[in-house]
Amino acid sequence: MKSKRFTIQAGAFLLALAIGVLSEAQENPRSLPATLTLEECLSIAHSQNRTVLSARARIDATRARASQVRATQKPTAQIQLSETSFKEPTGPTALDRQDAQRLTVIESVQPFGKNLAQRRAARAQVTAAQAEEDRAAIEIGFQVTRTFFDILLAEELTKVASDSLDQLGRQCDRARKLFEAGSAPRFDLLRAQVQFAAAKPALIKAIRSRDSAMADLMQLLHGDIAAIPALIGSFPTSPPELPRTEEEALTLAIRRRPDLASAIASEEAARRQVEAAKEALQPSLALTGTLERTRGSRVPAAEYSDNWSVGMSLQYPFFDSGLSKAQAKEASANREQALRLLESTLATLRADIRKARLLLGEAEEVIASQVKNVEQAQEALTIAQTAYETGAKTSLDVLDAQLALTQARTVYSQALHDRAIAVAQYQKALGLLEPFIPNDFVVKRSVQSKP
Repeated sequence: MKSKRFTIQAGAFLLALAIGVLSEAQENPRSLPATLTLEECLSIAHSQNRTVLSARARIDATRARASQVRATQKPTAQIQLSETSFKEPTGPTALDRQDAQRLTVIESVQPFGKNLAQRRAARAQVTAAQAEEDRAAIEIGFQVTRTFFDILLAEELTKVASDSLDQLGRQCDRARKLFEAGSAPRFDLLRAQVQFAAAKPALIKAIRSRDSAMADLMQLLHGDIAAIPALIGSFPTSPPELPRTEEEALTLAIRRRPDLASAIASEEAARRQVEAAKEALQPSLALTGTLERTRGSRVPAAEYSDNWSVGMSLQYPFFDSGLSKAQAKEASANREQALRLLESTLATLRADIRKARLLLGEAEEVIASQVKNVEQAQEALTIAQTAYETGAKTSLDVLDAQLALTQARTVYSQALHDRAIAVAQYQKALGLLEPFIPNDFVVKRSVQSKP
């Protein structure tokens, strides 16, 4: 019974802790402007998105660790103050109270490169963290762009569905008038009413899709869901200038992709750690200097006596019960893992570029095939409606023309959306960071370690 009560209490505590963490993570959502463009959304995400901020904090952590590595390899100094009381003086010239003041400076020298390897590894880890921030910025930028265009598509499909319902409603009215006048069968009226009801789910789905995408955007921007802004923008009429061949794209991506830069830097850090681990059992030299003032232990006992000393010691740790060997194995395994990650990143880079180019080409082909289709479908609907009024066309012809127009507008809007997403995915595959930071930002952050 006690065990069950303890389990319930522990579960309640963990639940309360989880709720507290979630509440803290969601607190203080930011108020956003009443209207937002895509560029403004990207800028807000760069400054407020929690994933980007987390990656930025990791840079500070790795810089602090690099500072720790440098600090442990620099001289240390310590001051020691002591006062001792004795029951009896320790000698004929000593007092029963003695005090001392000592300043000690210690410099440890590792002549076989261990310290240098550790510093290089720390610098490489900072470079990897910087590249990870860039990768997070690109990923969040892509998510914001995709969500922004998802909202635009949902708004366009809402308009298409609404226009379709209006057209079908007018067709119902025409069919009813003609039926009441005895000029059309009841079938025309029933068919129009059925078509009108069947078109409603598309409008409902489009509205709900926009609400869902807007909620995703507010999460990415860390914005207040209670004050949803209006988005200003449209699908690009033409894609930006991008590499025309896969070889050009690969060359640019190898130079710009932050995940590749991170993988290279991580491999560099792992390699330096292997070098440092191999030097673990190498001798080190320690230099020590001490300034000392004492009173009560030397003649004259009542006055301070100054002294100094300089020492040098050589340490040779020839046996550590296999610790250094195990550390070297761990470092080698970490480097092997980093190498495999680098190979995987290169393979992913190629696949991402190829996939993005295929998606972009597909979207371009669909758009080219649908450029005139919407205009022709609209003209066909107008002809069918006019002919129906005169009895030259049936209600089924009008409904088919209306359905064709709705499908044409939907396909064209979807194609524009898909091309915009494909362009963003292509830019992501290339490692382009705009509009977050300048285009040459990754180039400035060289992934090669300094000698």
